[in-house]
Amino acid sequence: MLYSSACEYAIRALTHLALEETEFHQKRMRSVKEIAEREKIPQPFLGKIFQILVRAQVVVSSKGPYGGFALARSATTITLYEIRAVVDGIGDLERCAIGLPTCSDESPCPHHPEWKQLKRQIKDYLQKTTLYDIAGAVRARQITPPPTKH
Repeated sequence: MLYSSACEYAIRALTHLALEETEFHQKRMRSVKEIAEREKIPQPFLGKIFQILVRAQVVVSSKGPYGGFALARSATTITLYEIRAVVDGIGDLERCAIGLPTCSDESPCPHHPEWKQLKRQIKDYLQKTTLYDIAGAVRARQITPPPTKH
């Protein structure tokens, strides 16, 4: 599994904020309730996830009737790797595939060469993919007309 459900929810909620930013060309504060309803995420769980994201300075929050959450910086600078590191951690991308504590380049387990290559590919993907990229893919999927029947 690449993401926990908490990380998946974080990515979906942050993508929602990124879509708002790219669509309206400005940061708009959105409530947890609004995002949770739109993305079908349990509101209390999303509230806890946003607390983590605020502490990590991925999002900013504002109280009051027009308060809510917005991305702390441009969606072009927030990567999936950063989100995963904040929500799930990245230790599993550093550990041995079969859990051996002594597995290393010098003392590899039987899966080490393949796992090392796979970990590198996963990390590369997570480090290069931004919320802007994800939001663009979501937007393209939303506006793509359905295939015509022949």
